[in-house]
Amino acid sequence: MTATEADTIKLYLSSWQITTGEFMERNEARETIRRNWRQLITLITDRAQLPMNGEDSYICPLCGHGKGGDGLTYDPKSKDGNSLKCFGCGFSGDIIDLYGQHNGVDFNTALKVLAAESGITIEQPRESAQNDFSQTGAKETTPQNKTAQKPALKRGKEYYSACAAALAESPEAITYLKGRGISLETAQAFNIGYDPAWRSPKATDAGKYVPSSRRIIMPVSQASYIARAIDPPRNDEEKKYQKQNEGAAALFNEAALYDGTDKPVFVLEGLIDALSVIEVGGSAIALNSASNTGLLIAALEAKPTAKTLILSLDNDSTGRKATKQLRDAFKLRNISFITADICGGCKDANEALQKNRAELMAAVDVAQTKTSARPDNVLAYIDNCMAAEIADFKAAGNIKTGFFDLDEQLGGLFPGLIAIAAISSLGKTTLAHQIADNLAASGREVVYFSLEQSALELVTKSLARLTAKRDLYSAKTALSIRCGNFPQSVNNALEEYRKTIGERLSIVEGNFNCNVGYIGDYLREYIHKTGCKPIAFVDYLQILQPEDDERRSTKETIDHTITELKRISRALGITIFVVCSVNRANYLAPIDFESLKESGSIEYTCDTILGLQLRCLSTETVFNEANKIKEKREKIKQAKAETPRKIELVCLKNRSGKPVFSTYFNYYPQFDLFTEADIKVEDFTHSEMKKGARKI
Repeated sequence: MTATEADTIKLYLSSWQITTGEFMERNEARETIRRNWRQLITLITDRAQLPMNGEDSYICPLCGHGKGGDGLTYDPKSKDGNSLKCFGCGFSGDIIDLYGQHNGVDFNTALKVLAAESGITIEQPRESAQNDFSQTGAKETTPQNKTAQKPALKRGKEYYSACAAALAESPEAITYLKGRGISLETAQAFNIGYDPAWRSPKATDAGKYVPSSRRIIMPVSQASYIARAIDPPRNDEEKKYQKQNEGAAALFNEAALYDGTDKPVFVLEGLIDALSVIEVGGSAIALNSASNTGLLIAALEAKPTAKTLILSLDNDSTGRKATKQLRDAFKLRNISFITADICGGCKDANEALQKNRAELMAAVDVAQTKTSARPDNVLAYIDNCMAAEIADFKAAGNIKTGFFDLDEQLGGLFPGLIAIAAISSLGKTTLAHQIADNLAASGREVVYFSLEQSALELVTKSLARLTAKRDLYSAKTALSIRCGNFPQSVNNALEEYRKTIGERLSIVEGNFNCNVGYIGDYLREYIHKTGCKPIAFVDYLQILQPEDDERRSTKETIDHTITELKRISRALGITIFVVCSVNRANYLAPIDFESLKESGSIEYTCDTILGLQLRCLSTETVFNEANKIKEKREKIKQAKAETPRKIELVCLKNRSGKPVFSTYFNYYPQFDLFTEADIKVEDFTHSEMKKGARKI
C-alpha cells in the first residue's frame, strides 16, 4: 500500500462519523457496496483487453491476470452476480475482499473506505466495553448485558508478547499443543501464545453472545492472528467460532521463502499444518485458507524466491482446487515447484502428525529429496523406501475374489485399479457386488460406493443370493424380500449375512452428486479412523459426476475420473474395482479394447480389465461374420432368455498375472447369483431343477 493510499484511508477513518451522504446500517452498506462493484473496481485496477461472460473484465490487482486478454470479472456461479473471480490466481470474493487483499487491510477498514467513496455513512455502533485479559478484576459478560460488550481488537507486538508469556505459564495450553503434536519449543519459535479470556469480535459484530474462551493465539503478521479454542464447544453457536482469523489475510512464515538457504519450502493450507511440517524438520509456510492463493502469487511476483516450493495442501476437493490454481500460476511464472502428498491417507499434515509422527517425517524427507538435482535416484529409493513399500504391498495384496478358477487365472489381485466392463443386463453390478460379499466374508474390509442402487436393494440381493446358494428351488428373489417376504430361509440367510459379511462391508449411497473427490476423501477418512485399508468398489463409472467446474466432454471427464481413481489406489495402497459400461455399437460383437474406446483411458490406466459377455459370442460362428444383424440379435435374445444365462468372463489385461484368458459362469439374474460353470451345472436345465432341490 502506498503512502498516498495510507493517508487516504486515515482520512476516511478519521471522518467516519461525519455525514457525507446516506446513513446506512452496516449490513445494508455492505450489500450496496457489493452491488456497485463495477463502479468501485476502477479505483483499484484497470479494464482488461477482452470482455468475459458478456461484460467488461479487469486486470486482477493480485496477480496481473488480464493484461493480455480477459481477466477478473463477476463469478458466473455467484447467486446475486456480486462475487468476483480471477481464473489466474483463483481469487474469489466480493469487491470488499478484493480491496482488502490488494491494500493489505482488514475487512472493516476496506468496508469503511469503500463506503466513504460511495457517499455512504455507516451508522455508528453503540458504545461498548472492552475486554482485555491483562486487565484484572474485569467482569465476565453475561447474557443479560451481552449487547453492551464489544472486545478490543487486540493484536500487535505487545499483545503477542503477553500471550507468549502466558503460554509458558499455562500447563493446559501446552497440553493442548502437545496433543496436536506441536512442542513448546516450536510454539515459542513462532511466538505462539495463549489468551485465557479471549472473546470474538466477529461474533459480537454479528450480534451473537459468545462467552470468553481459552485460546491459542497464533500470530500471522503484526496485524493478524488466528485464535483457536482449546476447549470443545458447548453448543452449536460456539462451534462456529472455534477457530477464528482476526485481521487482514496474510501468509504465515513468509520469511521462509527468503531465508538465504536452499532448503525447499512446503506450502500448506493451515497454520497448524505448517507447524506440523516444521515440527518434523521441514520448512513451511501457510496460506491460512485455500482462498488465499492470490496472496502467495502476489508475494512471489513482488519478490521472487530461488527456492523450490512443495505444494502439500489438504487432501479434499478445496485443497485440490487450490493446488491446481497454484500449479497453473507457477507454470506461467516459471516458479520451481513439485506437488507431494505427505499426509499418508489423512486429511492434512497435522492429522498425519498426530496419527504417526515417524511416517510424516519420512514423507517430508522423501518430498524434500524430490527437489534435489537427482530426485529419483534408484539407489536412494532402494536404501530409503523399497523395503517399506514391499511390506505394504504384501499386506494389501494377493486378494481372492472367491471364484476358484478366476483366482487361479488371475494369480491373485494386488493394489491397483480393476475394471469390470459389460453391456447392460449381463450382471456386471451383480458380479462386482458378489465379489465384494466374498471379500468381506473372507475377512477383508470393503467399501462399496453405489451410485444407482440403495443399501436396501444391495442387501436384499445378497440375501437372495444366499438363499439360492443353499437351495435354488426354494430361493427367494430380492424383490420379494424387499416386499416383506421373510420365510425361514431368508431369516437363515440374514443370520449368515450378519455373521460373515455385514460387519466388514460398508455401502455408501453415493447418489448422483458423487464424484471422485468425494470417494478419495471418504477412503482417506475411513483409513484414518479404522486403521484398515479397505477394498473399494465404484458402481459405476459413467454416472460419476465431474469433480470440478471445468467444462469437459464426457470422454475427458471419464479420463480424469479413471486417472484420479488410479492415483487414489496408488497413494493409499489399496485395490479399487470400478464397474463400467461399453459402447452400444459393440453389443453384437465379442468384448475387446475397441468396446472401451469411448470410455476414457481405461485401456491404459487400469491394472486389470475384466469384460463380461454372453458365451454365444465366442461359440456361435455367426458373430464372426459381417452383417447378419437380425440373426445375431435373435441369438442374443435367445441367450438372454436362458436360465441360467451362460456368461464368459474375458480378461483383456492383467499386469499381475496371466495377461489374457477366459473363465465361465452361470448367471441366475432372478437371484443375483453367479456360479462357476461346470459340466453338471450346464446340463442341469430349469425344468429339471423344478423336480427337486438343487444346491450350489
